Amino acid sequence: MKPREPLSDGFDPIGPFHPYVVMGAVLLLDVLAILLVLSVLTYAGDRIEDMIWPGGKEWVDL
Repeated sequence: MKPREPLSDGFDPIGPFHPYVVMGAVLLLDVLAILLVLSVLTYAGDRIEDMIWPGGKEWVDL
C-alpha cells in the first residue's frame, strides 16, 4: 500500500481527518473527563459535608 502524501501544510492526515480536527476532538474529550471528575468530587464533598454538618446550603441538588 502506497503511503499518503502529506497535506499542503505539511501535516500527515489522520484517517480521513485533518490533524487539527483530531487534536480538537481529543482536547474536548479531555475537558469532558476533567469536568466529570470535578463533578464527582463536588458531589462526594457535598454528601460528606451533609454527614458532618447537616442542614445549610446545598452545593449539589439532585
